Amino acid sequence: MYDIKAFQEDLKELYANGAQVFDIGYTYLGRPIPCVFKGSEEGKQILIHASIHAREWVTTPLVIEMMKAYNGKCGVWCVPMVNVDGVMLCQEGLSSIPDEGLKTFLLDVNNGSEDFSLWKANARAVDLNVNCNALWGKGAQNVTYPAPANYIGMFPFSEPENTALRALTERVQPVVTLSYHARGNVIYKAFSCLDPSPEGAKLISDLTGYPLLDTYESTGGYKDWYIATFQQLGLTIEVGDDDIPYDKLIDTLPAICERNKDVLNAACEIAQG
Repeated sequence: MYDIKAFQEDLKELYANGAQVFDIGYTYLGRPIPCVFKGSEEGKQILIHASIHAREWVTTPLVIEMMKAYNGKCGVWCVPMVNVDGVMLCQEGLSSIPDEGLKTFLLDVNNGSEDFSLWKANARAVDLNVNCNALWGKGAQNVTYPAPANYIGMFPFSEPENTALRALTERVQPVVTLSYHARGNVIYKAFSCLDPSPEGAKLISDLTGYPLLDTYESTGGYKDWYIATFQQLGLTIEVGDDDIPYDKLIDTLPAICERNKDVLNAACEIAQG
């Protein structure tokens, strides 16, 4: 298990070794959303984030290890755990929820089960990766009511986690974004009719061995919003084998890290053109 305490220790280590560590905002439950920065604020910038889906928390230690190893020239802004509340709910269950009324609500949403290990949403039962303003609510699997997954929320960017990530993106103006998810060992690119930098996508595909898939019909995701807004390279990178349970993916972290060890350097190369 890689829990919130291990995450906090990793943030301390990164800070002690010269990285900037700061908060970009707060979750629905008021928990800070940390960001790590390395590199130069001059020139081209890259943004990477992970754990926007709660059950995909293996992506947090992955991007942490990537940031520890990174020594490139581009500025890299990393939000290792966008959905802090959701990850804690997934790992700790209802004991992570301080409000009794919210516990009752979440238990009802989860069909009476206290097992939240497959939970994707935040603490308000909104799926953050269908809550962005990019063909919002048009996805085939979208739902319009609170759910463990796929609930679009009341309106685009209704959730504080997403508004914080949007504000960071708008502030640093990255020319490459990488959204880490699990599972599938595949990279999704493109949105609607837009396919920025297919050669950049191919470079990262070749490095990792993950095949590329077009997602022209994707809706509401961060990658979708980023491509629609900035018309630059945004990729969703799905790590881990489909036949491994989400909570067991951590056992394969060394292999996942090995496949992704050169991604940030490649992203910097792409960013610099």
